[in-house]
Amino acid sequence: MEGKIIVDNKRSNILFTQAVEESFNSTKPYSEFIKKYISYYYFHECEKPTKVSFSYYPNYENALTVYKNSNLEKVSNSETRVLPGGKGYSYIYSQLFKGFAKADIQGPFNKIGIVFKPLGINHFINDSLSNLIDEELNVHFNYFQNSFSPILDSVFAEKNIESKTQQLDAYFLEQFRDFQDKRLIAALELLFEPDEKLSVQLLSQQLNINRKTLLRLFKRHLNCSPKEYITLIQFRTATELYQNASQKPSLTRLAFDLDYYDQSDFIHRFVKITGTNPKKFFDTLKKYGTNSTFWSPE
Repeated sequence: MEGKIIVDNKRSNILFTQAVEESFNSTKPYSEFIKKYISYYYFHECEKPTKVSFSYYPNYENALTVYKNSNLEKVSNSETRVLPGGKGYSYIYSQLFKGFAKADIQGPFNKIGIVFKPLGINHFINDSLSNLIDEELNVHFNYFQNSFSPILDSVFAEKNIESKTQQLDAYFLEQFRDFQDKRLIAALELLFEPDEKLSVQLLSQQLNINRKTLLRLFKRHLNCSPKEYITLIQFRTATELYQNASQKPSLTRLAFDLDYYDQSDFIHRFVKITGTNPKKFFDTLKKYGTNSTFWSPE
């Protein structure tokens, strides 16, 4: 499906417009405070009764997606279907998951994505994430529903991206709750240090936390183990490095730079996560908007 990119220099947004009149805008929060917890927002809309299908992949930045007037159905643990005709707002939260997932969306549709930074959503909820979510794809995540709906009425009605963003910033500023477990914050800071070797053992030693305690912290607030989170960081970092590079690095180079055991290990892990080999995966992957949304359209 061919498309074109239109740049609006006034607001520094990218509008991805396809032949099916599908648009995708992404923008970072304007609030410097909210930027610490929310990576970006996206606004995805299709005006025609056309099916839009894509695969998407594990990420340490997880999205809360809000659809207006759509019916959401979980087909399987890794597939969702969206149909027009619902009333009000429907919410999907995609937490840390181990493999790729598929979305089939029947247009017309209109949705907003809030992409949280690592531990980002934990600063806007009053409970541990594991108490609120017990599935990788949550098609009925209604934690914000009562307070969010009045704001969404205004955001969806608004056409100006800057105004949409400011309204979302204001809402999340009101919802902010300080996340208390500084040990987990410190753990993630270490894992995202560019020169740190990623291993559970080293993480435990540097934080002076035994591995069982570390596991409980990750399970409670991230719904995954430290090892699963490290695997996710390696995968996502490799994906973004390759996709954003003007001169594409070799798979051998990626494997070496990101502490995979060797190229064979790198390929094996990519196949396990994406369902295909890295070369085919990178060939099919498309970037939407100006941030880090990478999907494989079908």
